Amino acid sequence: MILATLKGGGIDGTLVVVSRDRRRLVIPPDGPRTMQQAMDEWSLWERSLEDEFGQLDDETYGFPVDRATFDAPLPRAFHWAEGSCYLQHMERIRGGRGEALPAEHRDRPIVYQSGSARNMAPCSDIALPDPAWELDIEATVVVITGPVPAGASEEEVAGQIRLVGMTNDLTYRKLLVDERRQGTGVYASKPGRAYAPFMVSPSSLGAAWSGSNLRAVLRCEVGGETLGVPRADRDITFEFPRILAELAKTRSLVPGSIVGTGTVSNADPAAGYACIAEKRAVEIVNDGAPTTPFLAAGDTIGIEALGDDGTSLFGRITQTVVAA
Repeated sequence: MILATLKGGGIDGTLVVVSRDRRRLVIPPDGPRTMQQAMDEWSLWERSLEDEFGQLDDETYGFPVDRATFDAPLPRAFHWAEGSCYLQHMERIRGGRGEALPAEHRDRPIVYQSGSARNMAPCSDIALPDPAWELDIEATVVVITGPVPAGASEEEVAGQIRLVGMTNDLTYRKLLVDERRQGTGVYASKPGRAYAPFMVSPSSLGAAWSGSNLRAVLRCEVGGETLGVPRADRDITFEFPRILAELAKTRSLVPGSIVGTGTVSNADPAAGYACIAEKRAVEIVNDGAPTTPFLAAGDTIGIEALGDDGTSLFGRITQTVVAA
């Protein structure tokens, strides 16, 4: 199935079911009111939501998607965390600072928890209070989970991946470096995340889901120019079951937890980049200094996940940076 959230109806928006072709939607007449309610009461509502999804195969059923105003699928979530799935990204970032990736990072993923009290809609403007903070995009694949008990195995957590989607994990690079040097953890450097409108069940992704990760290209644009087209299923060290099991090592995850892969990154230079900092790091190594600027007021961003058949799997994130 494909689910999304419309703006309106309360702070958590209104849950809708979206057609297979992503062109029509319907508010489930007798279903959960919000995405979080659906996650909390999944066993109660899964069948009826699947039935609505099936009815949308009738092209006369539902309302046009292009008339909808989408919020983030989960406008606020109880939990957000991510893992360091693409070591190529970390190697390049550290290489730009003249640092090596610690050997233990190849054996065990780094995970961290961050804010999710207010998630951004797919077309939300990005406020930039200070350009010196070095605003960057990070195209990231995410999943929404069901309940994951503490100590769950990789096999157990894989069965709790309910929906798959995509986010722009915004980062202030200058503040991130400062926070890590202070050893205080990631907080001020993460102002928020914008989400693509559609969350898709693994079964509805078909060939675009491997069972443990997304098989798709993430097309990333800044100012109408292509920043990169990396594949999510290439050069990935730690896939979702490994990350989820690591997160659940000492604590449980509640239904509706959002978990990300970190910035998607490929070794092939032709794939480009899913964040500006990685491109700048390569410029430092190759040319001695970066030439690509971080984001500034007026810049536009586009991120889209494309299946091998060209389908826009989760819809498009389209944002503009504005001076705050």
